[in-house]
Amino acid sequence: MDFTVGALIDLDDYVASTRARGRSWADRQLDQADRAVRAATAGQPVTCEPLPPDEWLVTLTGDDPDRLLGQATALAEQVRAGIVRATELTATVSLSAPRRGPGAERDALRTNAYKLLLGGDRVITAPPEPRPDAPPPVRIEAELARRIQAGDRGGAAGLLTGWVDRCVQERDLAPKTLHNWLMGELLFVVDVVNRCRLAGGSTDWVDACARLPIEELITVTEIHERSYLHIWIEETLTRLMPQAERDILSMAESFMATHYTDPRLRLSTVAQAVSASPFYISHLFADERRTTFLRHLTGLRLRHARMLLTASAVPIDTIAARSGYLSAKAFRGVFKRHVGCSPSEYRRTHRSPAP
Repeated sequence: MDFTVGALIDLDDYVASTRARGRSWADRQLDQADRAVRAATAGQPVTCEPLPPDEWLVTLTGDDPDRLLGQATALAEQVRAGIVRATELTATVSLSAPRRGPGAERDALRTNAYKLLLGGDRVITAPPEPRPDAPPPVRIEAELARRIQAGDRGGAAGLLTGWVDRCVQERDLAPKTLHNWLMGELLFVVDVVNRCRLAGGSTDWVDACARLPIEELITVTEIHERSYLHIWIEETLTRLMPQAERDILSMAESFMATHYTDPRLRLSTVAQAVSASPFYISHLFADERRTTFLRHLTGLRLRHARMLLTASAVPIDTIAARSGYLSAKAFRGVFKRHVGCSPSEYRRTHRSPAP
């Protein structure tokens, strides 16, 4: 049985260029690129299949795997040069390893995923085995949360895209690993922006996933171009962080998020701060958030307490005071009632070991 090599030809930055230059320009570039691909492959013993919107799959066969891979590499460079001459774009050609039987297209697609890490305008050969999964080189959750809570969508998107550009510099990184890291950051964003919380302070993920289904988030795993990934991140954060209206409930929640550590905070205090009646604010929490003022306040306090318990060695009494409770006894009672265990038990179970 002959060997097969798949060559996936992918125009660089096609989506971003289309948005910047317009559809008619993009259509002309696509037509000219198609002619260049067909001119380079004409008269050769290959098959060429367009994969809309901006890719072509060329399949080569032969009985000598080394010679076949050399032919595929030469053809890839020829195609790239032809696209540069005929269009205002560049192209990346991703090659599969020579293999017997079907699967060349799948392997070429897998190779093309490395374009996200390596950049475009090149020929990419079958990648080596990636290193084992590791944590990202830098963590941005604290600053990301600050920008989200400030309503700074552009700042949050810029922080995430800059973090992606830093991560791709890691040696032996696999696209799957980068996608997993990014998925983790996006779920963190969902957690921060979601206002519907359970009594223990954790996110109501049933409500969160109803607002932004997980299958829409995981489309990020299909992106193999950094320019488009930046666009996708900006659009996703715009959806996750809609422009806040200065309504009573938003102002009440903002005031609570700033003052929940004050043990004297009451419904009447918040009502006075936002110039509304306590009854009206209670109605808004019940109608818009399907919760109560007290449950929302308790959720804010316990979320902060759980973070301190897992991330620090601060004494329980100090955590109680920093979380808005007048006494450690009151804090322990509320914590056990809503979380299901004492603060000390929670710390022993969830705190990460010191490095």
